[in-house]
Amino acid sequence: MRKIKRFEPVSVMKIAAIGYAILGLIEGAIFAVVFSAMPFASPDSPGFPRALGPLFGVGSLIFFPIMFAVIGAIFGGLGAVIYNVTARFVGGIQVEVE
Repeated sequence: MRKIKRFEPVSVMKIAAIGYAILGLIEGAIFAVVFSAMPFASPDSPGFPRALGPLFGVGSLIFFPIMFAVIGAIFGGLGAVIYNVTARFVGGIQVEVE
């Protein structure tokens, strides 16, 4: 049995940023499809210009991955710091490796 005593916060932040950016890209793609289809749902609606839907769709493909990566990196690094502090008092996570 081995014990994880410490996580390097910067390395956790990098991995979390990449992972959450991929999740943000997936969610951004879903929003892009929804926003792109909105103008065609009610073509006579004067309150929602037709060009705004695809513009929001492309914007969500850019905005969501960046937003998810930043938030994921911050909270991933914060989680690593909290783990490091608590592991000093109660011990680390025990894992079995071959």
